[in-house]
Amino acid sequence: MTPEWVLGVAMTLISALFGLVVRGLSDALKSLRADVERIKTDYQRRDDARRDHESVMDTLRDLKSTIDRIDNKLDRKADK
Repeated sequence: MTPEWVLGVAMTLISALFGLVVRGLSDALKSLRADVERIKTDYQRRDDARRDHESVMDTLRDLKSTIDRIDNKLDRKADK
């Protein structure tokens, strides 16, 4: 076993380990990118949620005013 041979084996092992680390990081990065894309399609954006919430609240206000009008009409009818 010459020093050159030992150095060659050591460099080969180091290169293999480095390659495994890089491959693992690459796979993790691909997984994270896929997660980001999934989040973009599966979750609602904040401004969309705000707009939807305002729309629901407007509908509820309209419903409440309609119920109040019906209640007032019923009260007037009961007073007769």
